[in-house]
Amino acid sequence: MIRVITRYAIFVLVHGAVLAQPPVQFNNSPQALQQYEASTLDSLTERCTASKTEHYQSPEEVRSLRNGYVDVADQNPQTGLYSIFVFDQDKRSFTLIDGQVLKPNGRLWLRLALPRDYGRCRIVRDAQGAERLEVVHLERNYVSDVQRIQRLRKESLDLAVTLAATPQPAICQDAKLAGRVWVDGKPHALTSCPDVQLALHTRMRKLVRKVFER
Repeated sequence: MIRVITRYAIFVLVHGAVLAQPPVQFNNSPQALQQYEASTLDSLTERCTASKTEHYQSPEEVRSLRNGYVDVADQNPQTGLYSIFVFDQDKRSFTLIDGQVLKPNGRLWLRLALPRDYGRCRIVRDAQGAERLEVVHLERNYVSDVQRIQRLRKESLDLAVTLAATPQPAICQDAKLAGRVWVDGKPHALTSCPDVQLALHTRMRKLVRKVFER
């Protein structure tokens, strides 16, 4: 009986001491953050697939697109971050490519959802040897959004044909159309186009971004 009581007392003392300890605090110092980012980047470099391309605005999802819409966000000079929104009308899918240019001893700015992003990330190298980290997000479940952007694209294509018959800046006619793909890389360049075209452009851009901002 004494032995049982002694064991119980030791159990209470040990576990009581553990419970009495303050919770572990995350060390949010710059050194700790840098160490975390460095280890995460090393892990991504080992696990992500490798690919090559000429320019960050031309990933595989854009090069293989035959019928759709592309919205390219300008690369941030401070962070190297960029985003490319793609709507593939043939596959009825939306794709978002989040990327960052990687620099020696540079910070990892790209928001990640590990370990899920290990399955959809890639390290991209260009001809000059520069590297980028990209994470690809694919959405196929937004049927109503697919139908809406299909209608907007048809209006845009029809409008481009109409504008071609009247004196307009080249960018308002077919300069932004590559085959049946509407490529949007510089929204401010459209400011000289008719209001109706600007309105369509704005609606398409908002719609394709909304899919990934829910």
